[in-house]
Amino acid sequence: MMTIVTCITAFHDMSLVALAAILCGFGSWVTSRLYRHARNRSHRHAISWYLLTALTAGVSIWCTHFVAMLGFRPNVPVSFDLGLTLVSFAIAVLGSAIGVLVSTISTIRFAPLLGGAILGLAIAGMHYAGMIAYRVQGVIFWDQTYLIASIVLAVVFGAAALVFGNRSKGAGEYQMSIALAIGIISLHFTGMAAFSVSPLDISGDFINPEAFKVLALAITGTAIVIVMGALFSYTIENRTWMENIQELTEARNAAESASRAKSEFLGILSHELRTPLTIVLGYASILGRLKDMNAAKTGQAAIESDSRIGDQAELYGHKITVAANHLLGMINEILDYTSMELGEATLDRTAFPVRGLLEDVKAQFAPMAVEKGVTISVECEEVMAFADRTRCLQILSNLVGNAFKFAQSSDITLRARLTATGFNIEVEDNGCGIPEESHNVIFNAFQQLESTHNRSEGGAGLGLAICKTLAIAHGGGVTVQSAAGAGTTFTVAMPTSALQAAEEAAAARPRSGLRLVS
Repeated sequence: MMTIVTCITAFHDMSLVALAAILCGFGSWVTSRLYRHARNRSHRHAISWYLLTALTAGVSIWCTHFVAMLGFRPNVPVSFDLGLTLVSFAIAVLGSAIGVLVSTISTIRFAPLLGGAILGLAIAGMHYAGMIAYRVQGVIFWDQTYLIASIVLAVVFGAAALVFGNRSKGAGEYQMSIALAIGIISLHFTGMAAFSVSPLDISGDFINPEAFKVLALAITGTAIVIVMGALFSYTIENRTWMENIQELTEARNAAESASRAKSEFLGILSHELRTPLTIVLGYASILGRLKDMNAAKTGQAAIESDSRIGDQAELYGHKITVAANHLLGMINEILDYTSMELGEATLDRTAFPVRGLLEDVKAQFAPMAVEKGVTISVECEEVMAFADRTRCLQILSNLVGNAFKFAQSSDITLRARLTATGFNIEVEDNGCGIPEESHNVIFNAFQQLESTHNRSEGGAGLGLAICKTLAIAHGGGVTVQSAAGAGTTFTVAMPTSALQAAEEAAAARPRSGLRLVS
């Protein structure tokens, strides 16, 4: 240790040693900032930043070494081989690039450790290539102990620097810069302690040491310009990135506010439309019964003209009722969907047999099945569910209703069975099927496969979105298996918590709110 201290104090110009130390510290800090910044970028942008990091590290390492070399005073004539000096610079830059890229891009285990070791070897290779370029008029002696120690120090601190740089904590940046600076400085001065010269009596002019100072200042200025350019690039990029993040955050908040405002508007609109629609339904019902009311009032057969008026009133009342019920169904869908999106709906879990649920769905669609010649069958294992029966009925009604309206099927099967993770309810039809590329689209709100100008059936396009939301609220999901012309099977997967065995645990929980998941 004393040999290293003596080498620094007795054989170096301390002003240039201080200048080299400042350059080393500043360059190491900028390198660590760039390295940490590159790690947070996408892969496509990160490569350019890693290369800039390697260039900054190589310039800082080489310039620190060369300025310190210019401050070395062996009391013999000295000069530098330009070609080997440039080789030492290339070793510093290329070695830094390989070390940084191995540390960040490689998928092997302990990649930062390996990359850091390569960086340390690059520092050592640069130093000793520069020493070979150092020409002195004397006999050179090397102390192998200090030489090996210098290489070991470079490898250890280089590896530590990149390991620290890959840590997620904020202190990793400063730990990396300190380790890198110590590695560069310890390598140089330990290596210089291994170097000694015995002067030879050879004629020749000494190079003025003051000229070395001017050269050292020129190299330092150039290095600072390069490093400052890298730091400036980082500052501009980081500021732009933060501004983009702020803009995206504001845009996201605005979109969320707009979405909530839309949901609230739809909710208000649904309420406003439902009130007059209820009145229309009431009067339509009266109009539809006008003929019977008139016959009951007179107690005798109505005259022929009154009969025609009554028939027309009955027909118009029926048409008004059908249309109003259709509109009321769509309004109820919109209101239901918006209440889920706003998180205002709740689940009321009770225990019930799934077979009874499926039989109720079959009975609900029995008149339509007779009218359209469709066969509805039920296949059910003994499953006791613990869920919101009304919401489960809503899910199945939407799925069976779609099979009637869109599938053009002749057979519909309702099936329930236990699974390892809970139970499944399936709605299977032998209709026209759904193309595979549309399987994800059909679960989006306000989406229908048929265009608005070519619809065979009406609807707001919310049925499957509501089914998916209700299934997710129960902890499950809805999937579809179908192909064009091959029929469709919708599967409602319910978790173990939706079985009766979970009743006691679920009873202690508050009712869960529903929120749309897009």
